[in-house]
Amino acid sequence: MKILKGALLFILVGALWSTSSLVKSHRLNQLVASGKIPYGPIPNAVDNYYSYNGLNSAFNSNLELKRADEFSKVEFEKIILDSLDPVAKQNFQKYLLPTLNLSVDYQIDPFWIISVMMVESGFNFRAQSHKNAHGLMQIRPDTASHLYQLMNKKVSADGLYTNLHHPTENIEVGIFYLKKLLQNFRMNYRLATIAYNVGPNKLKNLLDADEIDTVNFSYLAKVQDSYKDLTKNFAQELKKRPRPFEMTYVVSGQGRILEERLLKLYTLALPSFEGAFLLSSENLVHNSSHSLPF
Repeated sequence: MKILKGALLFILVGALWSTSSLVKSHRLNQLVASGKIPYGPIPNAVDNYYSYNGLNSAFNSNLELKRADEFSKVEFEKIILDSLDPVAKQNFQKYLLPTLNLSVDYQIDPFWIISVMMVESGFNFRAQSHKNAHGLMQIRPDTASHLYQLMNKKVSADGLYTNLHHPTENIEVGIFYLKKLLQNFRMNYRLATIAYNVGPNKLKNLLDADEIDTVNFSYLAKVQDSYKDLTKNFAQELKKRPRPFEMTYVVSGQGRILEERLLKLYTLALPSFEGAFLLSSENLVHNSSHSLPF
């Protein structure tokens, strides 16, 4: 009888172990199919999505930026471009990739960056203001010189002007500036946006003197309006998709249901078995020190 019980337990344990392996394999196949884990060696894999984990939206607390990784890079890029009018789309298209890549590097809300760029230059890399601000992000040479020092980059006076007229370089300096302003104003996107327009020192003086309406500031309103338009498609696409955990094998209940059925069969076969050792895929290893009834 003991041999029969042992054989039955061995078969059930094997079935549970196989179930656990199937669940893991199913999860891995889902990730591969989604593009998050390319088929092949993991160390050599390149992310096929833009990641903003732990990053809050600049102006919409309900917008889950971290879910950007549920879309492939191509899908996310299309969502953004389709949010622009035809002229803006044509002008910005060539700058989209460097903007998104740098937004990931610096971990800044990409919609915020693009909104600022749209208001500052209308995506015209040749734009120059009456205050001598240059390029897509409208950076002044004196501001750029200071920012390059903070970035630990040595750039000559001639190189400074050259860089400001190079789209990717201009975008990076602007993004670095936004990041610094956000840190200086304690992660307040509203104040950081205004500071980008008037300068951090001037904004601080205006705040100290209570001489600025930071809620209805015209530049901020323009950036927020652009942000709202840019994020509309992304928000709609998120609503169409179930959250990742809702698609997993475990949440769908299949793995747990099968495990519970096997456990029930085992307890029926061995009614005298002590309940101290719960047979499940989670503790097959952790509770292996418990004595078995044979």
